[in-house]
This record gives sequence, C-alpha cells and structure tokens, in this order.
Amino acid sequence: MKYELSEKKAAALLGVSVGRISQLVGAKQLDVITVNGKVRISRQSVEEYRAGEKKPGRPSGASYATAARYALMNADYEVARVIYDTALDDPLSVERVIDAQRAPLGVLTSGGKPKKRELNEWWRHRSIPNSRPGFESKLVGLGIDVSSNLAVKNLGLSLSDCYWLCPADSGGLLWHDLNYFENDFAESAMIGWDSWLSGVGLSSPDNTSEGELPKKWVIDGSGARLLLKGGGVDDQRPYNEAVATALHRRLLDETDYVAYDIVSTVDGPACCCGNFLNGREEYVPAAYVKDLGGRIRASNVYDRFCRTASTLGVDELELRTAMSKMIVCDLILANFDRHWRNFGFVRDIDTLELRAAPIFDSGNCLWFNKTDREVAAGDYAFLPRPFSHDIVGALACVDNLDWFDPTALDGFADETCEILRASKHASKPGRIDFVHKGLERNIETVCNAAKLLTPRIARGV
Repeated sequence: MKYELSEKKAAALLGVSVGRISQLVGAKQLDVITVNGKVRISRQSVEEYRAGEKKPGRPSGASYATAARYALMNADYEVARVIYDTALDDPLSVERVIDAQRAPLGVLTSGGKPKKRELNEWWRHRSIPNSRPGFESKLVGLGIDVSSNLAVKNLGLSLSDCYWLCPADSGGLLWHDLNYFENDFAESAMIGWDSWLSGVGLSSPDNTSEGELPKKWVIDGSGARLLLKGGGVDDQRPYNEAVATALHRRLLDETDYVAYDIVSTVDGPACCCGNFLNGREEYVPAAYVKDLGGRIRASNVYDRFCRTASTLGVDELELRTAMSKMIVCDLILANFDRHWRNFGFVRDIDTLELRAAPIFDSGNCLWFNKTDREVAAGDYAFLPRPFSHDIVGALACVDNLDWFDPTALDGFADETCEILRASKHASKPGRIDFVHKGLERNIETVCNAAKLLTPRIARGV
C-alpha cells in the first residue's frame, strides 16, 4: 500500500477540509503512517472511503459523511433549501431560494441569487467567538472542531431572530413547538448554574449568543427571557451598563433604549436586560444595511447609512433622530465600541417593516480600560464609533436635538460614581474621581455643541 498523500491532497480528493481529514485519521477511517513527523495517507484508503460514501444524488461540493439537507426557516416561513456540510469552511450552500424577501439581509443579490460568502459570514455570527472565556475548551469537550458548527446542535435557534434549520427528514417540526420565545430551554435557571457556558451544546439560545463577554439566557418567574452578561477580566462593565441606563432614563423615551439592572451570580456581578424582540421579530445589525447602498450619493458615512436604510422602508427622519440620540449618549459615556453590529434595526418578519432598534450594549465606556498610569495622567482620549473617529466629527453628524434637555444631566456625574462604587475595578484609587471629571468634561462638550448645532439644524444646514 502506497502512503503518498498529504492531508491537504487527501482533503482535495474527498472535497472536505483538512480538519475533517484529521478527524477521519483519528477515527482510523483512513490508513496513515508518519514519516519525519509528517502524516502520509494511503491513496487506496481515501478512494475506498470515497467509494463507500457515494450515494445517488450527491450534493455538489459536499461530503456525504458530513453533509445534510435542511430548510432555512424564518419562523414558519420557508426561506430556502440548503445543504449544511460540517467539513467545509463555508458549510452553508443554497440549493433553491423560496422566499427571498424573508432571507437575512445581504445574503442574496438584488435578483434573489445566493451570495455564499455573505451567507456563511451571517451564519458564523450566529456562533460564540473563540475569544469568549473558556469557549475553546468547551468545544473540545463537545467534540466540535469549528465554532460555526455549534449552532447546528440546536438547529440554529436564537433569541435574536427567528431563523432556524429544519432537517429535510424532520417529519413536520413546527416553529411554535421549538422556538425559545415560547418554549423553555436547557440551563435556564436564574441562579445556581455551573458556569456561563453550561447551556452551550444543549438545546439553548446560548449556542447562538454573539460577543466576547460571558453571556447566558435565563427565564425569570414571569416567563420573561433575560440576557445576563458578565464583565470578563474586570467587573466594571456590568456597572457601566447600569450607568448607561441611568443616562438614557434622563434623556430618552422608554422605547429608545434597553434597560439594564445589576444582578449577582455565582461568578460575580452581571448586568441583566430583557429581550427587546418578540417571537415575530428579528434584530438586523446595521452592518447588513450599510453595505446595501449601491450608488447612493451622500456627504459622509452617516448620511449614506440613513439614506440607504430609507430605501428599505425605514422612516428616515425617525432614524436620524434615533441615531442622534445614540451618538450624543455614547459621547457622554465615552463609549468606544459602538461598532456596526451592536446597533441596527428590528424587522417584523410578517410585514417586513423595519424600525430602529433601541440602544443596547453600551458597557465598553467610562474609561474602564485605562491603565493606572493613564488615569494618573488624566488621559480621557477615546475613539468614537461608527460614523467618525473624533468627537467633533461625531457631533457633526447629529441632525436632531429636539429631544435633548441639558438640565436633565444635572447630577448625572454624581449618580454615575455612586453606581460605580460597587465595582472593585472602578473603586481602585483615583478611578472614581477620574470618571467623575471625565463625565463633566464630556457633558460640557456636548452641551456647548448643542448650543451651536441647534440653530444650524433648524436652518437645515
């Protein structure tokens, strides 16, 4: 028997990834020897494996050993017939589009044809990133080599939208009987869980929770779905969310933001918020809208984004007001992480109407990441996002200040410091006073800008 194939060549012959070849080798389904530390695989064993897996109707570019057919569903609407191959780097491919208008935004061309790269990028964002503490070892324990394959464990079900994968041979699975908006899920107790990742790998929306910080979905006594989020290496960010809520309550309407509370867990303090979606809505990150502008002309990124959203049916004046509120509040809080995935829209899956999502995920603020040396030096620099990389540029985007009441900010710096005193990180010597001074500076900057911007906005300049 000749051992002449490298893992890469064997992968090419079988149409699978190198990682899948490693799995087959480990399972002794391929014959190998090791020469000078390099794996060599027998061509005969590869050909026998391939012959043994052949069946009529083999899906193109997929392996029978690892591929399965599904219907991509949006609640009870069938969006497309797809193939999911766990051995491929881009596991999802579309056989037939059925309901293009209810597909995830950006994964189809304007003519309704699938864009495989964009479809798989969308799917990867339904997975926990490897940067989540303890996640890589959790994957090993589950026997999963790629994080994007985790979501298949629970058919891709989420509490951020209504998409899921219905197996072709399911025998009539129904959204009503499966979805987490209406049905219980594993490891959903409010207290007493083993770890932040205890629900991962089970039938739980934790499989599809994006973001680097520890997260966990729970159900409270009233049946409400709540998202708990920890602080990672520090304990300040949960309290920052409470501060952001205090600011939003002072300036905004209740429907403009997601409110966060502080709760105690076995792993320390966490922030807790309700789900702002119902079982017939999906969250659409701004990232999926901003790239749909085509040839829309605009003076800047902000203007182009708002005009693009209006072509999708979003009320542009309401959106500009919502964005102005987000920009101003983020500048006061020194939020440096308002990236294109943590703001966006809510889409009704029945009517397909889009509206601005409430403000959420504001915890990366209040200079929590400054070193002791930077605190001592009074370094208040931060990078505003997403429409500008400086405060002046961000404020220039604001085009509605009818809602802004500067007197509502009286005493806010003091309230912030009272909240942060419960954080061990924020209570380190000098940090509370540092934050207080920084907030006063930011409030003054925003209020002074508002005096200049209000007449300009009134003139429509």
